[in-house]
Amino acid sequence: MFKKVKIHVPTVIAVLFTVAVLFASFFWFSNHTDDMIEGTTKFYLETNARSQAAAFNTKLSNQVELLRTVSRIFKFIDMNDHKALRETAMQIENFGSYARLSAAGPDGRMYDITGKDMGDVSQALYFKRALKGLVTISDTILTDTEIGDYLYIAVPIYQGENNVGVMYGQFSLSLLGDLIEAVGFQETSTSILLTSDGMILARSTNNELVTNRIRNFFDLGTKWGLRGKLSLTDIKVDIMSGKTFVVPYETGARDRLAILTPVGMNNWYYAIVISQDIIHEQSHALSLNLLVVEIVLIFAFVLLFVTILHLLRSMALVEIANDRFQLVTRQSQAIVFDYDFSKRRLELNGNAKFISKNAKDSYSNEEIIRELSDILHENDKSILEEIIELRNNEKNTILREMRILCADNNYYWHRLTGTVVRDDEGLPRRLVGNLVNVEDEISKEQQLRQKAEIDPLSGLLNKGAFTAYVEELLSKSTDDNLYAFYIIDLDNFKKVNDTLGHIVGDKVISDVSQKLCTVFSEDDFVGRIGGDEFAAFLKLSGSGLKMGHEIIEAKAKASCAIINEIYTDGKNGVNITASIGVSVYPAAGKKFEELYKAADKVLYKSKNAGKNQYNISE
Repeated sequence: MFKKVKIHVPTVIAVLFTVAVLFASFFWFSNHTDDMIEGTTKFYLETNARSQAAAFNTKLSNQVELLRTVSRIFKFIDMNDHKALRETAMQIENFGSYARLSAAGPDGRMYDITGKDMGDVSQALYFKRALKGLVTISDTILTDTEIGDYLYIAVPIYQGENNVGVMYGQFSLSLLGDLIEAVGFQETSTSILLTSDGMILARSTNNELVTNRIRNFFDLGTKWGLRGKLSLTDIKVDIMSGKTFVVPYETGARDRLAILTPVGMNNWYYAIVISQDIIHEQSHALSLNLLVVEIVLIFAFVLLFVTILHLLRSMALVEIANDRFQLVTRQSQAIVFDYDFSKRRLELNGNAKFISKNAKDSYSNEEIIRELSDILHENDKSILEEIIELRNNEKNTILREMRILCADNNYYWHRLTGTVVRDDEGLPRRLVGNLVNVEDEISKEQQLRQKAEIDPLSGLLNKGAFTAYVEELLSKSTDDNLYAFYIIDLDNFKKVNDTLGHIVGDKVISDVSQKLCTVFSEDDFVGRIGGDEFAAFLKLSGSGLKMGHEIIEAKAKASCAIINEIYTDGKNGVNITASIGVSVYPAAGKKFEELYKAADKVLYKSKNAGKNQYNISE
């Protein structure tokens, strides 16, 4: 019996020790559950807030880029001509989240896409800033009787390097809320967008915690910080510092938690508000579950294996719940990435499954190169060298659009935006940015280009656009103006297509287009009006009027000289030259048809005289 007692003493001691440890751990865990859950919740919410702020920044930046794209329709018109400005504005179709689009010339006269005169906006802040080349987004809420509350976005309109007007879009606040739609903790949070002075610009659909009655963030709480130890001044200082922070507050008898992070534009903040009741409920539930488990372990060691299985199952359920939360935080189309140069490792945050079903959250350097080589379009693989060169040069940003092979085995356009973080010695430490699917945006831009006035092969004005521009200019001209109309017909072009092939023929058209652009200035009109026939319209003013005819002849002579080139495929060669006919306004005519016929007539004189020469209509 003594042996039996001796044998069981260690077991009894072990059991008692285990019971004591379990009880001690239970009481310790019960006392720290709130802190642990709150810490975990804050971590996930901070990560979520940063991701959502980056996604919102990207979405709003895309709206700005769409506005820039639309502004290109004014690239070839006289922005001081109100009629042309109004007619061009009426060609724009409303799109995206803009409630109204308008355009203004340099004098501040604005027209919307219905042709409505919006009056003189020359003194408006957004007009002045955009005319200086600055993109302007209002940080106050404006009201319109037709569209309700809105913000405005204004971008400059460029013609070449010159800022000649302003493209203006009114962005409805009701749609702004869609851009910050809540991705919350167990669907119990509210997302809001606010200015640096606390004014709430938009809130998510689930706005139970921040109702529409509350217009300012600082009106949410009656007490701020743990046990009311923070003042509103403390909160405002944190906001002005532009950092991400977490602040508890009380509203009535309820405790809330707010996570704020800067958006990166207009000093705006993105905030997620969650009720702290959730943390307390989970704490109590977890403590109760732990107590039940420990009682089972203490009084039923024989069921230890079953209990372990139960715990493993509970852990699996917690893991599933955690995965669901991670998926909710990754619903944005933007993939946020962080590449560590020293560790040579890439970390992803977002839903990358639409690119690859086997996407991971972390990649080594070798895996990155291999994956990108497989999914990048053949014509876009130069991005790899550009990224590698970031380590060796002083460039701090990268912005590229590329085609990526996605999970459905189709290529889609994506925009890569990245910033290099360097240490005090200027050495690169990290590359942080995002990758966004911009297929819809590129498609819209291509549609706009298709509607534009450019000949696709030459890059010059097509016949219709060239004719329209010349006719419009002539309609406003007087006999004091001096213009020259050139018709440039390529010699032996048919022989190029027949002998060397159409690929070389297309190259000839492209080369000639570029050469003509070096002869004529940006102020002149240059177009392709036929298969191998080009036209140019030379405008002379100022000192050019005194040497008008010398300049006209010099341009014709230079065109003949620069076009003269032999094209070959290695076996056969064809000499491309140009026969040119020139008519002068107003001597040869005052209308487009008259100048065209006069130039065409002397063109054939050049052809019949042996080609590769020019003649000017007398």
